[in-house]
Amino acid sequence: MTERILTTFMELATIESESFHEAEVAEYVMKAARDCGFDPYMDKAGDALGGNAGNIYIKLPALQIEAPPLLFCAHMDTVTPAKGVEPAVKGERVVSAGKTILGADCKVGVAAIIELMRMSAQGEIEHGPLELVLTIAEEKQLQGVRHLERKQIESRYAFVLDAEGSVGKIVNASPTQDNLQFIFKGKSAHSGVEPEKGVNAIFGASWAISLMQLGRIDAETTANIGVINGGRAINIVPDTVIVEGEVRSLDIEKLERQRKSMVRAALEAEASVGVGVEVKVERAYEGFCIDPKDQLVQLGIEGGRAMGLKMQVQSSGGGSDANFLNTIGIKSLVLSIGAREPHTVNESVKIKDLNKLVRLCAEIANSAGRMRITP
Repeated sequence: MTERILTTFMELATIESESFHEAEVAEYVMKAARDCGFDPYMDKAGDALGGNAGNIYIKLPALQIEAPPLLFCAHMDTVTPAKGVEPAVKGERVVSAGKTILGADCKVGVAAIIELMRMSAQGEIEHGPLELVLTIAEEKQLQGVRHLERKQIESRYAFVLDAEGSVGKIVNASPTQDNLQFIFKGKSAHSGVEPEKGVNAIFGASWAISLMQLGRIDAETTANIGVINGGRAINIVPDTVIVEGEVRSLDIEKLERQRKSMVRAALEAEASVGVGVEVKVERAYEGFCIDPKDQLVQLGIEGGRAMGLKMQVQSSGGGSDANFLNTIGIKSLVLSIGAREPHTVNESVKIKDLNKLVRLCAEIANSAGRMRITP
């Protein structure tokens, strides 16, 4: 299995699949499914989002075990820079040989799902009915999963393969995220001839940002300003600046408190500097929190125990497809996949984690029958 899943991951890593451009990876997955004797289905999410592929659904019939349907999910898209990825084995890890990400997030998850299909097709594992879902545009505020065809999915339980860190972690809680956009409107003027006739929107934006508490707010809450756009030339007093940021928290009251404090900072700049401010707030995704004693968490723990792996249950500051799945009645947890330093050119994954992830998924699928989780 080691050589096969390593080869699969290396092949996937070389395929460019930035968000909305997942078609080649999608075809790789569907071919692998057909080669295993399964019938993959692709929805129209790509058409709705302006992409070139949709979400993929694959059903694996039960082998020797009676259990409720169980879903495994991973996303096919990656962040940038991802053009010309050259994966290379360096000691015990796979790394990017160039100046790109590796794409372990989340092609490790995709490779694991493909390997799970192959093991099932060859009768190497016993499991109840499994549903495999590969999504698009996860890195773009979970847009792909929002366009799932719910009727295609029978499962009420899911494991999403998407958390960073060594295999053996179960994420049972994830924050709610709000996106914020501040449009600061000033008045343009010649900066050398009559600057007093202008109102500097950049100054107003800077004033507001200086009043905001950003970074780690507390153990459950973070806030960030990530994008600033504005100004036309150094000799023109800027009349418009757009500032974009976010706030996340595991506690909805803390989220709202932090969001309101950032809006107040913008309004204070409006009053002090004389700029106009337009504020837009959008809920990116809802958080979730599943009790560590819940039967789904215990299923994950049992799957790890079956392979001698002690599972850790913890919260995360990041979002995933699990955030949306939980809102549509599919109780979902996130499993760590071995990816280190995702979203950077230093991204890597240990080869042993590729094997551990596949085995963990197989053991979870097998344990679902022994534990008799209720449908």
